[in-house]
Amino acid sequence: MLSRLWQLYCALASKRRSRLALDELSTHLLDDIGVSEKEARRESAVPFWR
Repeated sequence: MLSRLWQLYCALASKRRSRLALDELSTHLLDDIGVSEKEARRESAVPFWR
């Protein structure tokens, strides 16, 4: 049970870190990965539980 909760926590924390990192990328770097600034800002605003 505790193991499953830890796995869930780690997955949610990873999503949060990824979205925070995406929000910090410059327009130039977003262009390099094929993501528009609008898409990046929208994704970074999504709550971590989704």
